Amino acid sequence: VSGFVTDFAFNRRPATSENWWTQSRLTGDKYVVLNNTDAESTSSSNEWDYNNGWYSATSDQSAYQAWSWKRHAGFDVVTYKGDGVNGRSLAHSMNDVPEMMIVKRRSSTEDWTVYHTGLTSVNYHLTLNSTGAEVDMSSSTEKVWKSTPISTHFEIGSHDRVNTDGQTYLAHLFSSISGISKVGSYNGSNSSQTITTGFQPRFVIIKCTTDSNDWYVLDTTRGWASGNDPNLRLNSNVAQNSDDDFGAPTSTGFTLTGNMGQVNVSGQKF
Repeated sequence: VSGFVTDFAFNRRPATSENWWTQSRLTGDKYVVLNNTDAESTSSSNEWDYNNGWYSATSDQSAYQAWSWKRHAGFDVVTYKGDGVNGRSLAHSMNDVPEMMIVKRRSSTEDWTVYHTGLTSVNYHLTLNSTGAEVDMSSSTEKVWKSTPISTHFEIGSHDRVNTDGQTYLAHLFSSISGISKVGSYNGSNSSQTITTGFQPRFVIIKCTTDSNDWYVLDTTRGWASGNDPNLRLNSNVAQNSDDDFGAPTSTGFTLTGNMGQVNVSGQKF
């Protein structure tokens, strides 16, 4: 139970080795795993038979945590079947320009592919289940993203990652909404710095786009605050650790510790 209308969630046990189980109302009892390439599977516990949550089980779930979203301003879920057409246009309901998009092929194995406005151009992408830096597809005949998304549609290429004929896909779209969410990028520094979001965040994902590094997850439920911070990695099933002080939330954003290769080091972009 989340306490609000829930359309998408991922969950795992933070304190032990565990996959990132990921499910949405549009796909019912199906789920995919954030940290690997597997096709979707079925869980009878993904019932989605009430609005303010998504999961029902009789076992003890007290060691688990869920991160949940509502399809509304700043977030949407889109499902579609691929047709192999380069430049296919897909509608979304955000009424805003998507600033980050995450696409996964559901019907067979494939990487999670990420668009972000902070990347070099629309020809570049990241892989969510990988530590790799951004990849340039500008010279490829099979594109991932065909053009910059707009407030009503996003356009994909013919690459297998996003548009194989007859395959089914799942897309998650994010944008910045004042006081609620922020999608952005920053240059790393060997000194501490403050990132402004315009509100006090509870949850953040940070990835270095110019070098190989993990997708770091911090949230206040698990103790993101002053001092060392319990951190997870979206691309990995490793248990959280609290070996480092990443920084802390502020009333208008968050601070970052300087010269920290994971999230803030000179010469890299995040």
